[in-house]
Amino acid sequence: MNTPLRCVVDTSVCIKYFIADPLTTKVNQLFGHLANPQTEIFVPDLFYIESANVMWKYVRAKMYTEAEVQVDLATLKNFPLRVVSTADLMADAVMIALNHNISAYDACYVALSGQVGAILLTLDAKLVKVLNNSDYNICLFNDFELPALPSI
Repeated sequence: MNTPLRCVVDTSVCIKYFIADPLTTKVNQLFGHLANPQTEIFVPDLFYIESANVMWKYVRAKMYTEAEVQVDLATLKNFPLRVVSTADLMADAVMIALNHNISAYDACYVALSGQVGAILLTLDAKLVKVLNNSDYNICLFNDFELPALPSI
């Protein structure tokens, strides 16, 4: 029997679902787990505006269209992600940020990971390196072994 997937993902991982990249296939596999109702993929509520901002940057760089942004934001909004309010994370996030000299935005994902007891998946190698010797459960997405999708 397969263990359901339980993790926190940041925008750096999720955006690869929409913007073609060598990791897109792996991200598609990650989000394929959402078909399992026991899967829990957590994000702080700031995840959505961060994703929109990354898409905006791609449009400005003429690597993505406004029409694609609207379609992809609608798709993203419909993913059954477990959304946690940053209001519930900010106290922990600011302490993590201060203690590890990282942004409060990044620390928000770290705080969420700690609060829900799930691994944080990111493509931010600098963040992983900074927290490498801490008690936080963080993994570079490239190195994460995705569990097999449950058979139906």
